[in-house]
Amino acid sequence: MKAQLIGRKWNKGMATLEILMAFAILILCMSAVILVVFGNQSMAVDSETNNEAISKAQALLEEARADSREDFASVETSSIENDDIYQKQIIVDPFAATACSKQVEAKITWTTEANRPQNINFFSRVVNIPEALALGGDCPAVPPGPGFTIGGELNMGSEKTNGLDVFNKKVFIALQDSPGLAFVDVTDYTNPFQIINGYNVGSEVNDIDVAKDPDTGKVYAYIVKETATNQLQIIDVTDVDNPTFIRNINLPEVGGSSEPEGYRVYYYKERLYVTTKETAGPELHIFDVSDPTANPLPKFGTKNLNRTVNDIIVTDQNIGGTNYTVAYMAADSNLKEVGVFDVTTAGVANEMYSLNMTGSADAYSVFFSSVSKLLYIGRQTNSAEEFFAFDATNSFTALTEKAKKEVGENPMGLRIVGTYAYMVTNDSNEDFQTYNADPTTNLSHIRTYNASNKGTGIDYEDQFIYETLEQGSVLLQIYYVP
Repeated sequence: MKAQLIGRKWNKGMATLEILMAFAILILCMSAVILVVFGNQSMAVDSETNNEAISKAQALLEEARADSREDFASVETSSIENDDIYQKQIIVDPFAATACSKQVEAKITWTTEANRPQNINFFSRVVNIPEALALGGDCPAVPPGPGFTIGGELNMGSEKTNGLDVFNKKVFIALQDSPGLAFVDVTDYTNPFQIINGYNVGSEVNDIDVAKDPDTGKVYAYIVKETATNQLQIIDVTDVDNPTFIRNINLPEVGGSSEPEGYRVYYYKERLYVTTKETAGPELHIFDVSDPTANPLPKFGTKNLNRTVNDIIVTDQNIGGTNYTVAYMAADSNLKEVGVFDVTTAGVANEMYSLNMTGSADAYSVFFSSVSKLLYIGRQTNSAEEFFAFDATNSFTALTEKAKKEVGENPMGLRIVGTYAYMVTNDSNEDFQTYNADPTTNLSHIRTYNASNKGTGIDYEDQFIYETLEQGSVLLQIYYVP
């Protein structure tokens, strides 16, 4: 009997404990179910907001593409716009652009209920088709990547070069000696070859610009020659195996005992800008080349510059809310190394602003970035900086220096593409150099390549940089910049 009483004593409360344990298990299970249910709801909400953000980013990109077709210059970094729980913004990186394209980022940000910041970023490139047409198709749409490797080179014998222009995997080289022009196929950049054994223009060629006629699709080479008459020549190079002479054009307004030779040429919007060396008469001549075969070739007008223009670039630019066509010129003048001209009206070239840089050095090269509104200048000096970046936002009234860099020698040619500045110099030990194009880096140096020759010209196309060298066995150097 005593043992039974003891057993009952230990069994007391077991039912209550079992109930409590069952409740605890039930509560744990219910909590897990609730967490799963609410977790699924949270994931569903996140999925919905993500999808909505993706739709908004896509819409933002499509809007930027549409705007670029109407007004390419209007596609710029926008202010942050609130849209319900989202913040929307278009971002355009000025140092991820070329003359004919911009990189556009559509950025959508928001914060979840759990205070978790979220974002969607879409990237795309928009192309400036009118600008590509204005440049006769000679306009890269994709910027290069970091660094470069040596691609190919061309041995051309004993000729000397003055520069080049690259168009659709063909390199047109201006020669100091007969025959005057060389045509090179660079489809296989590791194995470039001359298409024909030169093209005889009858004299030394100082400069060349190749452009496609937007109406006929034919390709023309415009060359200026080291002659006192017939300084301009037009050649149909649509079929580079069989180039066709169109005509010589004389500049009768120049002459005397000075230097009336054709020196620089630039094609833009079916107009041709031709300069001579400083001469007794106008140094700038503007032609209508809407029909390059017209005889006589219509001439818009001339302008006395009273200096030798070493480099010229023409572009459309919005200044103070008004669209202009602007010509930037780098010259040998001690008082006007950089000139800014309004050439919007056919035949009129009004000098709106000129820059007298420190010292007596000449400016030799110029390049304008239409997205960053920066004007880059290369000048020759023995004891100071040779490479400059100026803010050209209001270039009709001022060019504000943003950065400068000593590069060692005279920059004979500049190309600014994306985040990089490419330069050829007349230093046979440092002829090809690359720099950061962003002035906030103080135009920091990236790399130098020694081709053991002086550089005379530079051009960029399809992730390749092309350099002509002054003389020697190798006259064309190709750099791959993927």
